[in-house]
Amino acid sequence: MKKLAIAAAVVFSAAAVNAAELADISAGDVKASKIEVPAPVLEVRGAKCGHVSGEITKLNLFARANRSQLVSYAENEAQYEEFKAMWTPILEKFGLKIVSAEYKDQYGVLKYESPDGRVIREFMGEKMNYDALSAEAMKKEQHNLLEALEGKGMTPIAAFMIKNEIFRPTFNVYYLTKPETDEAREVQLRQLKNGDDIDFDLLENAVTFVKKDASFSLVYIGRELGFKTKLAADEAGIAAKLADYKKFLADNDKEFIASRTFKLDKPIDFTDVKFNYAVNVYFFQ
Repeated sequence: MKKLAIAAAVVFSAAAVNAAELADISAGDVKASKIEVPAPVLEVRGAKCGHVSGEITKLNLFARANRSQLVSYAENEAQYEEFKAMWTPILEKFGLKIVSAEYKDQYGVLKYESPDGRVIREFMGEKMNYDALSAEAMKKEQHNLLEALEGKGMTPIAAFMIKNEIFRPTFNVYYLTKPETDEAREVQLRQLKNGDDIDFDLLENAVTFVKKDASFSLVYIGRELGFKTKLAADEAGIAAKLADYKKFLADNDKEFIASRTFKLDKPIDFTDVKFNYAVNVYFFQ
């Protein structure tokens, strides 16, 4: 079961992946899940963009979006054809033309082009905080994401409720955005959740807030945020740590946003050093 959960986590990860990165999932892993459910029922919603809505329970119908393509794990050609049959009309509805379709090594790929050069990206809501036992609560969260995307002119094309026996019930959205050579620099719907409380005020002018999901979680629209905490024994030491890290960011073509230095409520002892100060550093990847 642990192996299966890991495999499914890769498939349902919020990060964009390509076929090579999905290769760790074996046919046996997916087959073992015994997911035997009907294909999603698609319908056009009443939102401004007219996005397609429905429910996904089959892994082969779950599309990952990266570059200018959609990728799906399909155990056989029949599953691939099912994936292709579902996604082709969705792409066509939004003016996206399929330029190639390929099934190889249990992966289906639909490559497309769009009139204005925009590309599809996807956001998975599984890491957000919501009542997974309430369909109404999940749809409300999903609707808020769609409204935020529409407000930024990032056309939603599809929104699905994701039901799987391994994960708690969740949802996702697919939308259009302008591509960049480095996807970290693209304006996307994202989530910052690194386990530490977030200094929201330091990020208000850097990205568009969608939801302060928790003290340690922010759903936002913008470039990919990075976060790092540095420790030091005294004020001079923490100032030096911050200066060194800002140089590291500049040397690695990452943009510093802001930082906050503070004294720890309780010192942290590490071997022969006692850390009394910390600094939270925020930057664009």
